[in-house]
Amino acid sequence: MAGDTEDKTAKLARSLRRLWERAGSPTYARIVRQGAGREPSVALSTTSLGDWFKGSVVPADPGRFAFLVTWLEHEAHRRDNAHVPTPVAAWERLRGEAVRERRPAGRPHTPRRGEPAHGGGGFVGRPVREFTDPFALEVHRAIDAPEHTRSGLPVLPVLPVYVPRDHDRVLREAVERAVGGESVMVTLVAGSSTGKTRACWEALQGVPDGWRLWHPLHPSPAEAAVAGLSRVGPRTVVWLNEAQTYLEPAAVGQRIATGLRELLDDPGRGPVLVLATLWPDPFWSALTTRPPVGDPDPHAQARALLTGTDLSVPDAFTGTDLKAVRARVGEDPRLANALASGDDGRVTQYLAGALALLKRYELAPPGGRSVIEAAMDARRLGHGPVLRQAFLEDAADAYLTDHESDALTDDWFEQALAYATNVPSVHGAVAPLTRIRPRRRTHNPPSAGGPTYRLADYLEQHARHTRGAQCPRASFWTAAHDHAHTTDDTLNLAQAALERLRLRHAERLFRKAANTRDPHVPAELAGLREQAGDHDGAEHLAREAADTGHPSALTRLAKMRKKAGDHDGAEHLYREAADAGHPFALAELAEMREEAGDRDGAERLAREAADAGATVALAALSRLRQEAGDHDGAERLAREAGDAGNANALLWLAVLRKKAGDPEGAERLVREAGDIEETLMWLAEMRKEAGDPEGAERLYREAANNGHPFALADLAEMREGAGDRDGAERLAREAADTGNTFALTWLAELRGRAGDPDGAERLYREAADSGDPFALAKLAGLWEKTGDRDGAERLAREAADAGNTNAMTRLAEMRRKAGDREGAERLRRGLDADNDVPRAEG
Repeated sequence: MAGDTEDKTAKLARSLRRLWERAGSPTYARIVRQGAGREPSVALSTTSLGDWFKGSVVPADPGRFAFLVTWLEHEAHRRDNAHVPTPVAAWERLRGEAVRERRPAGRPHTPRRGEPAHGGGGFVGRPVREFTDPFALEVHRAIDAPEHTRSGLPVLPVLPVYVPRDHDRVLREAVERAVGGESVMVTLVAGSSTGKTRACWEALQGVPDGWRLWHPLHPSPAEAAVAGLSRVGPRTVVWLNEAQTYLEPAAVGQRIATGLRELLDDPGRGPVLVLATLWPDPFWSALTTRPPVGDPDPHAQARALLTGTDLSVPDAFTGTDLKAVRARVGEDPRLANALASGDDGRVTQYLAGALALLKRYELAPPGGRSVIEAAMDARRLGHGPVLRQAFLEDAADAYLTDHESDALTDDWFEQALAYATNVPSVHGAVAPLTRIRPRRRTHNPPSAGGPTYRLADYLEQHARHTRGAQCPRASFWTAAHDHAHTTDDTLNLAQAALERLRLRHAERLFRKAANTRDPHVPAELAGLREQAGDHDGAEHLAREAADTGHPSALTRLAKMRKKAGDHDGAEHLYREAADAGHPFALAELAEMREEAGDRDGAERLAREAADAGATVALAALSRLRQEAGDHDGAERLAREAGDAGNANALLWLAVLRKKAGDPEGAERLVREAGDIEETLMWLAEMRKEAGDPEGAERLYREAANNGHPFALADLAEMREGAGDRDGAERLAREAADTGNTFALTWLAELRGRAGDPDGAERLYREAADSGDPFALAKLAGLWEKTGDRDGAERLAREAADAGNTNAMTRLAEMRRKAGDREGAERLRRGLDADNDVPRAEG
């Protein structure tokens, strides 16, 4: 290591390059694959790795950096047993020094191509202090207190008195981290009208002068984000309320997520603070859930961006939070009204007018209800937020019974629309539908479809929870065809119709969108034509998709023919798809030949597919041979697949051997598969499950010698379970010495559960000395349970001083759950009084 005078960034880059060389100089692509194969995945890019190793960028994400150095250390140790891995904590200190060196010094930002020069006013956003209107940032307007107004008292502020909760403390910490030089993203996840955006607004008040705020909104949120992301400068708050509008669109969502990840990962553009909000269902789950293996993954970048950023906001005020509201009702009569509503602590929903809004919907006359429900179904089935009046009028008929329809007057729609657009009889509440007024400063022409409306988001959420099993009648789909606002709206509703087996309506909607040149459209139409028995029409549409560069439509059609028993037609289409550049069609064709008994033809096609990049063909054929009892043939093909680049082929075959009762054969194949440390861990688990502790221990030790970070910890667990407590401690210390400080904490937890508090404390303190910031907090919890409350507080304060600022919060929560509300409140007050880090009294 160089002396302290060396540039910290250069020192980090030089140390990384040296470790990379000791690890055998693995390709960046291999490192990226290793990260992607972890669970959860670690998202890396070859560009970022190059920047890190050159020293042009300092890694901003400690999690991704920790994976990189851990994996490289293990590779280096695997190649040379004399290599002693540097603990992750030491690497993190080096990274932190480089980050701190770059940011506070105000080093000039080097503009990227197309990015304005620093300081020239070309960065997006405006000074944060210019944002004085919370409603411009989409904070919900609050209801009024009519009795207050009538009494002649002073006018109430536009926002009710704010009562902070636990999530506000976390938000405040995020702001402090950003102001201190770290790029941070927080995503508040909760239902509509629960206070997500208001919490962000309150956190914004802690952002100092000199920062900017960027709220991408026009001409649409996604378009604005795409256009402006490259121009986000240092000290900027990126405001992404309703983040699904940025991340969910198929066309640009991946680009926006990638841009945000690059922004957060680039110290030269930081610090930035990204504040986002999302509903938990369907948006958070849709954007963060990994699809089944083999299925398309349209939100991979969004998942990598959002994972670990979520902060839950409770739907209701309970316990001490509810007491805090009661303590402040004298400051704002709206709080008193919210409590008097008696709605199970749903204070924010009352203040936002959501409950009055829901009541207006539930009490709507038939005409008003039909218009509101048409809008609700349109939104939940995929239509965008802008709804044409003509669509609502034509679709509303689907929600009226014959009796209701016959009783309507000639001006029924005007009356219904007036009901839906008038606010409830609560001052400040919102209407179910709001007319969208064109903005004069935009250059967008007026909508050709006449007036447009937006559904209140609380009703949209309500629809998703209460109407999910309902499918609209025909007039809804006809209105969708005639009046959907955009092509994306048409495509989304076409897909919704298809999923609900409204095939005729789905085909009409897909055909309307066919002029977009989106290959998805003719592919879907081909499937619909095939189901309708129009085989020639289906083939024509599938070829149309193939001609635009998407031959998978032919493969999909071939699968349908095969399922229907038309093997000749299926084979013809598979071959056509392969000729059009889809090698996976050859893999499917190889399986067909194998099933027909043409083993030589199957192998020839599988090799042809592998040569074209579809190595899965050889792996799939290997599995078929294994299932048929041809072990030698299966192994030969699996090795061919491995030689062609499919590293998992031998592992797949090993799984089959294990299931077939051949553990020795499975172990032999796994050892050939590469990535030796993961392989050995997998084998150790196999032996452990099979009741062979000696074999498992041997393999765990072998994995540890090859550098796996958790092997020693797992081995310590085995020793502890076998009663060898000294051996378990020795192994946990070995693990801590190689960077896995959590091994000692985990062993301490086992000792605590076993009734050995002295042994647990000793190990917790060892873990803390080794760099685990959570060990003291865990020990504080243990002492609290055993009745040593003073000792628990002292340890929690020690943990807070060491950087774990949540330790006192967790202790307060333990007191609250145990019924000691006064003790919990005292801890919370002390936390607030001393900048979240309480000190000893007296």
